[in-house]
Amino acid sequence: MNTDSKITVITPTYNRAHTLNRLYESLKKQVFKNFVWIIMDDGSTDNTQELANKFSNENLIEIKYFQGKNRHKFITVFEGIKKVKTPYFVIIDSDDSWPQDSFEILYKEVSKIKNQDQFIGVIGHSADTEGNLVGNLFPGDGFTGSILEMRYKYKVRGDKSGIFITKSYLKELDKYDYSIYENKGYIPQSVFFTTYDSQGLKTKFINKVIRIYHKDDNDSKSISNTRWKGKNIFGLREGYKAMLNNYNYQLFAYPKTLVRNLIGFQFYSFLNNKTLTSNITSIKNPIIKIISVFALPFSYIYYLKNKNS
Repeated sequence: MNTDSKITVITPTYNRAHTLNRLYESLKKQVFKNFVWIIMDDGSTDNTQELANKFSNENLIEIKYFQGKNRHKFITVFEGIKKVKTPYFVIIDSDDSWPQDSFEILYKEVSKIKNQDQFIGVIGHSADTEGNLVGNLFPGDGFTGSILEMRYKYKVRGDKSGIFITKSYLKELDKYDYSIYENKGYIPQSVFFTTYDSQGLKTKFINKVIRIYHKDDNDSKSISNTRWKGKNIFGLREGYKAMLNNYNYQLFAYPKTLVRNLIGFQFYSFLNNKTLTSNITSIKNPIIKIISVFALPFSYIYYLKNKNS
């Protein structure tokens, strides 16, 4: 690896050769050139490897290609992060593209952070292919705080993305056993980010667009179009459970959020055929556990109305 590299780009991909070239073109155009690209092939059966070799042979970007068995994005991303040797990294999906100044903006912003051991990274905005902002701006000129505050205090919506501080991230990842999600389908990012966000690791939120979101509605291989189906309902239950158990008492400052996550957890528990005992014992906080007992009838009614939708 080039010793001048400051950023590692991690791209998990599974049978996405038809979109990977779009990302490659946007990486070639980056103003900030001190980066290496790790392609984590999650067991693709298309021509992803051939395409990665073609990119590498052009010798315009330092590329490291790793092919493994299909383990799904959640695990594949973590395996890629453990290969990072640079101070910072970004995770870019195989169907995304990034504006040419994205790395330059993010590196400049993250470099300004002096006490980096107290931060996890810098987050900016996404825009659609027409240039429209996806979701809302952060308050003021941006702020420093938690993802919980961003979503539920300031009510900022929309897909966000950014750059992570490798040392801070790996410190948390080394304590985290993600092997329990092997062969479990789609697992939402919240299952992990709620662990470090709830512990007080701060995020810097900036009002800059650093990602272009491509919807690809008709792409049957897109996770965005399949994550609500089949065995992926296991991961959705885990996402709600992580919110309840990791944020714990912090959720009492956001009662509507607490109730929504509790009902969501119970709804997906019913879809996963979990017992009532499991519903209750899976929750750590004793007060939330009591509230969950009273919420069960309402969650079950909601389940009966929506289970086939």
